Amino acid sequence: MSLIKWDPFETWSEIQDDIDRLFNRKLAVSPTRKGGDTDWYPKVDIHEDKEAYHFDLEVPGMDKSMLDIKIEDNVLTIKGERKREEEKKEKNYYRVEREYGTFSRSFWLPETADPGRVNAEYKNGMLFVTIGRRETAKPKQIEIKAA
Repeated sequence: MSLIKWDPFETWSEIQDDIDRLFNRKLAVSPTRKGGDTDWYPKVDIHEDKEAYHFDLEVPGMDKSMLDIKIEDNVLTIKGERKREEEKKEKNYYRVEREYGTFSRSFWLPETADPGRVNAEYKNGMLFVTIGRRETAKPKQIEIKAA
């Protein structure tokens, strides 16, 4: 039988790893969990072109009156609340499902974004937010003249 030398720092390292895993793990909230809201975050595609920055959010089943868009201190914040109830009656069963939840998504805007040129459109469950570029931020083509 061989002796194994105990290293107290190794034990603390394992404890630290366990704590890190606990706090870094995403805690999911189940819709059936008592006392919890079902927060959700719509998927967003962000892209830019020469004229503007585009934010395309998937918000199916929401009315545009449930959405709020603000720009403050160069941060775009989009908030919303979803309330949906589905009722199904069949011969042998009766089911009602409800979905409630709020979301808030915030995005830092580059200095080249112009908060005065914002357009928002809601179409077929998609929210399209377009923020124009400042005039000085647009690339300018320089013509080269022959000498």
